[in-house]
Amino acid sequence: MQKRRIILASRSPRRKKLLEQVGLEFEICESNFDEDSVSLADPIELAKFLALKKAEAVAARYDDAIIIGADSVVIFNDQALGKPKNSAEAKRILSELSGKENKGITGYAIIDTKNKIVVNNHSEAVVKFRDLSDLEIDEYVATGEPLDMAGAYGLMDRGATLMDTVSGNFYSIVGLPINEVYIELRKMGAV
Repeated sequence: MQKRRIILASRSPRRKKLLEQVGLEFEICESNFDEDSVSLADPIELAKFLALKKAEAVAARYDDAIIIGADSVVIFNDQALGKPKNSAEAKRILSELSGKENKGITGYAIIDTKNKIVVNNHSEAVVKFRDLSDLEIDEYVATGEPLDMAGAYGLMDRGATLMDTVSGNFYSIVGLPINEVYIELRKMGAV
């Protein structure tokens, strides 16, 4: 039985789906934090910082709620890959990832506005892509999926066909390490 009001500070359909899958009742309140205004060299710190700022922006609107914020980044060749700006960039990114490994990092923040508790952490996994043909890349990009995802791919939908292996926390690639978040919610007495 859920004991506290939970707010997801994200419009991500994948994060919404993950919370629903574990049976949580929650509301969505999109953060208005401008993540493009931030640049940090360390991708882990960047993901954690953005998750925290998104959660804080929403937390300011609630006196008694649990706020969940998250941000994901994909690392390839020591470079952070965000969401591609267009189809051409998505194709370029996917061509570079073909047959190689990349690391997915999701930072998450959970704020209990009533008890003033803040959790800010991250989770990661390594994804190895299989060798992709130009046609496969073109077909995947044509779905539009890659344009809304860090690294130009997601593993919950059609992007699952691109991978060879995943090691680490699969849910950090999907966008919210729901297993870790759920444990923190239990510690806070929210569920």
